[in-house]
Amino acid sequence: MAYLGLARKYRPQNFSDLIGQNVVVKILQSSLQTGKISHAYIFSGPKGVGKTSTARILAKALNCTDPDNKPCNNCPSCIAIKEGKAMSVIEIDAASHTSVENIRDLRENVRYASAEGFYKVYIIDEAHMLSQSAFNAFLKTLEEPPPHVVFVLATTEPRKIPLTVISRCQHLQFRRISVNLIKERLQFICHEESINATEEALYDIALNAEGSMRDALTLLDQITSFTENITQEDVRLLIGGTDTQTLYDLMNYVIEGKRSDIILNIEKLNDAGTDFKLLTRDLIFFLRNILIAKITKNYRLCLTESEAHIIEDLSSKTSEEHLILLLKELINSENSIKNSFFPRVIFEITLLKLSLLSHFRNIDEAIKEVKEPVETSQIKKPLPAQSEKPVQVTKKSMSISRIWGEFLERLEEQNHILATKIKHAEVKFAKDEIQMIYNGGASVHAESVKEHLSEIKNLLKESGLDVNITVHEKENKQKQNVRQEAIDHPLVRKALQLFEGRIFNIIPKKGGGNNV
Repeated sequence: MAYLGLARKYRPQNFSDLIGQNVVVKILQSSLQTGKISHAYIFSGPKGVGKTSTARILAKALNCTDPDNKPCNNCPSCIAIKEGKAMSVIEIDAASHTSVENIRDLRENVRYASAEGFYKVYIIDEAHMLSQSAFNAFLKTLEEPPPHVVFVLATTEPRKIPLTVISRCQHLQFRRISVNLIKERLQFICHEESINATEEALYDIALNAEGSMRDALTLLDQITSFTENITQEDVRLLIGGTDTQTLYDLMNYVIEGKRSDIILNIEKLNDAGTDFKLLTRDLIFFLRNILIAKITKNYRLCLTESEAHIIEDLSSKTSEEHLILLLKELINSENSIKNSFFPRVIFEITLLKLSLLSHFRNIDEAIKEVKEPVETSQIKKPLPAQSEKPVQVTKKSMSISRIWGEFLERLEEQNHILATKIKHAEVKFAKDEIQMIYNGGASVHAESVKEHLSEIKNLLKESGLDVNITVHEKENKQKQNVRQEAIDHPLVRKALQLFEGRIFNIIPKKGGGNNV
């Protein structure tokens, strides 16, 4: 007898065998129990998740003779459908039957009742491959088929099916199967087939199946053809994946900023014939696992036990913000690496660029450090320059400062506008003088304050303070420099001489560079 592959041998034969499609199973079982069977179904979803298998199980349940257990898989009808010999179940490959003539033949055959069983079930696989004219010819039959006919249209691309067809069918959406469910199913099959496989190997198979149970079983079949004891290395040898230690080394060098080690490691990988496109993909998933583990604090989430301690070690060396930044940059460079004639060079430059972020610090930590009080003993007081004398604060200057503060409070009540203008000034207290210095934009208040100097002096005399008050405008040094630079420019001088002109105004050029 010819060898039967695992994907065919362990094909679901009952609703309970369907993995990861609980919603679809519940709807179909309820329909069978209540007798509310739709005349047409659309089963859509990714490849290898059980669409055609579910259609066959539904066909068995509709024609099963057991009233309590549908399908029973023991009655003649169930056995015939299981073996593919039932005349009541017609499977059509839409990829090779796309024309209107094929649909016309189907319409003719639909009228005749099944010679066996209760229902005639048409399973149209890859239904989106039918031509537009074929769909149009199929519409009337699909909307009002004979009572003994049920149509099941299976497709991986429901968007390509016309809305007029979808509206005439009950649409059930199949989902990708989770990694853990695929791994559990593989463990069951390995136990049944006496296959020795490590947990890490089965996890890698499930991960690379990308939600497809059929792909996972096909991959397991391939590996068992050359080894009896399946390890993680065997799986990665077949699929071309990167071992965890290599991923750990690369990310460790990136996080710690060891650029020379990055270059040497990539050189070894290149000599070993590594596909840098696949390595980039593996590194992205590896970084993602580190980030998820750090956020959730669960180092066994979607990871094997042997990988958990590696992930934990790397996550302790960095922060969530750093990991997000690394992951974002790596994802952005993935397309360039994939499409480049020099993937090794692009990959190398990408990791070197990421290693420059090794000093990345969380802004919250930086702010915390700034806010932490520094010990007084650690603060070094600057010594006064030799040419400068230490500033002496006398009792008199302290008294003037206090009286000036009280004066401003009283002035605020009597003349709020004047008090506000005075507050814009930089105030200096000399021996017998109070200087009000107006800088930059505040100089607009200088003239107004000068007009009220006598009023200010009289109010201060009432406080017992008789001092001279002066108002100064500090000229903008930068503006002076720009003006002088413009006047001294040889082109400006030449223009003034040539046209006998004069400078009216000078406006500095925006954007840096030469101001003239």
